[in-house]
Amino acid sequence: MTQENKDIQPQAEPYIVKSHDIHIDADYADWIADIKSRYRSAQVKAAVKVNAEKLLFNWQLGRDLVQKKAEERWGAGVVEQVSLDLKREFPDSTNFSVRNLWYMKQWYLFYAENMEKLKQLVSEMLLEDNYITMKMR
Repeated sequence: MTQENKDIQPQAEPYIVKSHDIHIDADYADWIADIKSRYRSAQVKAAVKVNAEKLLFNWQLGRDLVQKKAEERWGAGVVEQVSLDLKREFPDSTNFSVRNLWYMKQWYLFYAENMEKLKQLVSEMLLEDNYITMKMR
């Protein structure tokens, strides 16, 4: 048996803990399976939303560093100071290293400078897509 085949487990019957005084039938098993599926889906959606909010926060922090002209205003060590202050306030977060803060700033600068080009590219793609769709009708 190959390693690939060893990793594939046969699909087990749904596991249901049976308490007393209850009759479990196929409808119940299907309903529980649906609830579990919906819960897993909600977990994934929540994780995606959390990640989206973190990305937005990182974008905004990069924007703040650029728009406030932080180094000019507070000195060359301001990014290091921001890192220290945020790490002290949020010790469980690994997001606030000096390197990450510089990456946030670079990320904002790259997309802010190229935003007009991106808008034009998306517009062209949408126009082309509409043209192709109209031709296919």
